[in-house]
Amino acid sequence: MNIKPIDKTIRELLNSGKQFSIPRFQREYSWDKKNYQEFLDDMISCLDIKEGKLETSSYFLGTMLFIGDYSENTDESKSILVVDGQQRITTITIIFSALSDRFKILGEEKLSTQIFKYIMNEDDDGNEVRVLESKTHYPYFSFYIQDRDKIDTQPTTTEEEECIKESFQYLFENLEEKKLRIHLKKKLGSKDVDDLSYIDILKAIRDQILNTIFISISTFDKENANMIFEILNAKGKKLSHVDLIKNKIFEIVDDKGSADFAEIKWNVIKQNLISGKETIGLATFYRHFWISNYKKTSGSKLYDDFQKEIKPKTKERYKNFLREIESDSTTYIKILNPNREDYGNRKEYFWLVQSLNVLMNYFNIVQVRIAILSLYKAKDKDLISTAKFKNTITFLENFHFAYSSIFSGRANRFENTYSKFAIGLNSAKNKTNANDIIDENLIAPLDNLFPNYSEFSKKFIELTFSKKDHPNNIKSKYIINKINSYYENVDVFSDNGTIEHIRSEKVDSESLNIGNLILLEEKLNNQAGDKSFKDKKEIYLKSSYKWIKEFTNSNDDWDKESIILRAEELSKIYYTKIIGKTI
Repeated sequence: MNIKPIDKTIRELLNSGKQFSIPRFQREYSWDKKNYQEFLDDMISCLDIKEGKLETSSYFLGTMLFIGDYSENTDESKSILVVDGQQRITTITIIFSALSDRFKILGEEKLSTQIFKYIMNEDDDGNEVRVLESKTHYPYFSFYIQDRDKIDTQPTTTEEEECIKESFQYLFENLEEKKLRIHLKKKLGSKDVDDLSYIDILKAIRDQILNTIFISISTFDKENANMIFEILNAKGKKLSHVDLIKNKIFEIVDDKGSADFAEIKWNVIKQNLISGKETIGLATFYRHFWISNYKKTSGSKLYDDFQKEIKPKTKERYKNFLREIESDSTTYIKILNPNREDYGNRKEYFWLVQSLNVLMNYFNIVQVRIAILSLYKAKDKDLISTAKFKNTITFLENFHFAYSSIFSGRANRFENTYSKFAIGLNSAKNKTNANDIIDENLIAPLDNLFPNYSEFSKKFIELTFSKKDHPNNIKSKYIINKINSYYENVDVFSDNGTIEHIRSEKVDSESLNIGNLILLEEKLNNQAGDKSFKDKKEIYLKSSYKWIKEFTNSNDDWDKESIILRAEELSKIYYTKIIGKTI
């Protein structure tokens, strides 16, 4: 087994020049007040005064596990997966963001900027790179915690993002001067603390965190990482609900001989879940499996419900249960990793790969996996037609784009709906029954949540697209591709289409607005550059896209007012023609 354990400091970790990515199999950020309060208290308690100055002391933060070696200066290990340690690294990023804000308020711009280098770095081309990347808490984390100016703040839409917000607010508030001095006086005495400047106290907390030591374990093998993670987290910890379920199954099945059925199946399930580029944790998958097949329940009640629902408690019933989990794990990872090769590169499935990619990766809709898992199974059992399957997946894509991405509606309300729908569809007896369940248990309740045109358009016309990383970029690019596909009467986005700013994006901020965007072939986009609209028209007419030809023939001039009017026009086209709603 090729592993590399070594003592490291947080400074060395964050200064490594690598990007640390939190894979999907990691649990969500879940530190509560007790956790981050204890972390801040520990950092402050480590400080001491010597000769009138605050000094740091040694502090051990435990073990962290990574896939990839961030100490090696190779391009191959540029992105490092955090297998164990994401709660700590995320909290450190949050507290550094809070410290940066405190320095900024004090007018210490240089100190504010310097500490932010541990949050946002630059690649060799001078482009900004987030030191810590996570899809599960994007975009709130990226455009609040990881934005020094916090001008593109996104609303919190999940429990995880609320947890991150509460963590930041607590840490920021408790870094206030009066509270810090009270804390330090309890340990060091009033007189010594009163002589310290507030800035020096903040700098000492910064240095204490940066000098904190941990044991870094690196491996390049997913299976090794999974095994090491289980070993690190098994000792002295209460068994999770999945562990209890596994133990019960193994106890009942208990095949003795050359091959243990339960052991083999369990290992296949775990292997399935780490087989794709995007992996998933067993606990997350199992909960989605359970609430899509048996009963909506909380994580703490999964074992009790397993005991009640899986009957009779016989070897054969438990074997079948393992077969169910194995089958769903194969489908689940296929959904999570949309890939044309999984469908034999058949063009009739390109739309599906694109839709799944939108839901899983563009907009990271986690709960929808529960519904899609049941739709796949219904399609495999020939309970729904290909057309019904496509229409339902497309509906889910349109709904979550409008509700989750544009309207920023809360995501935690879907689990009940998706669980009820999935369980119902999995028990459907025939096509008529299955179609009714889709219409009544899925389409109808989501339709009731659909934003009206006024709500949709208000957010739509504010969207922008720029070279700078911005939460609107992915939304705007998606919209422009969808509208172009509508004009071309195709489902799949053009492979060579790029976003063109009709009026040069360098002119003013209005030029970044969605009303100023259109799709253009890359070669023609490069030719258009920053030319005037009059000069661009000749280039636009060379395009093979119907939309840009229609636009060019319909517009003689182009100014700020034109951009505003077109943004409203595009919102109507999208809402009525693509989503299919009435105004």
